[in-house]
Amino acid sequence: MNKSVAIPDNTFLDDLHPARFLRVTDLTERWKVARLLVKISRLQYEETVPKTTDIDPQTHKPRIVMQPVMYFFTKDGNEYPRPYLLSAKVDLQSLKTATGCCTAGELKGRTVVIMVGRHKEKPVLRIDPKEAEHG
Repeated sequence: MNKSVAIPDNTFLDDLHPARFLRVTDLTERWKVARLLVKISRLQYEETVPKTTDIDPQTHKPRIVMQPVMYFFTKDGNEYPRPYLLSAKVDLQSLKTATGCCTAGELKGRTVVIMVGRHKEKPVLRIDPKEAEHG
């Protein structure tokens, strides 16, 4: 028996294949911004598969790597379900520069700006190294 379910008209096309982490289109299409001021809720390590072609010789499956992610609060005070993947070292340095923090615990409750940057001619998410203006 075939079942079908209508897709609501206001569904973003990117949501048809949901992502696990925050992406550029969240800022540019969902929220229509190039910069987003966020309040950090927590940092944690999560399993990722950076390259599906990097095969673990023992398991013969793509290599799993633990990488840091940053969760943040939305305007309504709830934690956004998809964290910012802190895979680039430049983002960690930007967090330190923007906040003056040295530990993950110090970052909780601090505000930073997530912005659209460029890497190898493509748009990417970055943390603005400038201190965030609270607004």
